[in-house]
Amino acid sequence: MVKLTLLQMVSAACAELGLPAPASTVSTADTNAVQFLALANREGKECSKAAGPAGGWQELRAEYTFNVQSTGIIPNCSYTSGSYTINIGTPPTQAPQVGWVICSSGGSNATAWAYPTTITHVAGSVITVNNPATSTSSGVSMAFGEQSYALPTDYDFMIPGTMWDRGYRWQIFGPLTPQEWQVLKSGLSPTGPRRRYRIMNGLFYLDPIPYDSNLLVFEYYSVNWCMTGGTTPAQYFTSDTDTYLLEDDLMILGLQWRWKRAKGLDYSQEYETYTRAVARELGHGTTSRTLRMDISTPDIAWLSSSQIPDTGFGTGSPGDS
Repeated sequence: MVKLTLLQMVSAACAELGLPAPASTVSTADTNAVQFLALANREGKECSKAAGPAGGWQELRAEYTFNVQSTGIIPNCSYTSGSYTINIGTPPTQAPQVGWVICSSGGSNATAWAYPTTITHVAGSVITVNNPATSTSSGVSMAFGEQSYALPTDYDFMIPGTMWDRGYRWQIFGPLTPQEWQVLKSGLSPTGPRRRYRIMNGLFYLDPIPYDSNLLVFEYYSVNWCMTGGTTPAQYFTSDTDTYLLEDDLMILGLQWRWKRAKGLDYSQEYETYTRAVARELGHGTTSRTLRMDISTPDIAWLSSSQIPDTGFGTGSPGDS
């Protein structure tokens, strides 16, 4: 599909409004063109946040994958009560990094360390941390991992229920509330093996601290709703040749009612036409499932307790009853 440029969309809106089309919307002294550029950026930002019953714009959805970072389980570690150092007997495959936290799951022994105990220095087989050991031990297994991870650079917000650990094939629980997070980090309740997450300070936090290198995945909506230079996603129009990732007609209709509102004119008809167009395009883009009123097979048949026996699943021979 051939996309209109920013200048072409502005020109189309001006034609319907009975206004002269500008020669450019950037680097110009034409106050009307300057206003249309500002209105176009406002329209793009606001329309990109719209959502229908099936979610937001499919054009702005993206999948993000990343590997958790850790040393893995390190055998033969030792430490002394009151000391801030840990001696590693067996070099790990992944070297520990400053800022990583002592893990308390997967077989890692963290009973002598308060949470969070963070690495402050690494010198060969000697690790310095920010808390002293509360007991003395040797020959123990330990692990250190990265607790927080950067979000995608174009991240707007996560699509609920899409966060998975592809190593364990488990869905990751969350996002946790501040209260739930503090129960896990400050209370006596065990965390269990399942991963949980929280988004805080622009970072993605995991609990428990990783002791593996599994691949994690989630889907999110991007803040980038236009393309500049023909290939680079962006969140603002900056050139006459930029294009809109959403339907061009939505930008044209949006410019019309926004311009009339900015001028103090009646824009009710233009706004109604625009909102109907947004709802229509959201419905066409995301689609919806069929709501069946009979007993036919659903679109997606997940395995459930009605298909899996209590015992012996996968161990029988063909023809067994």
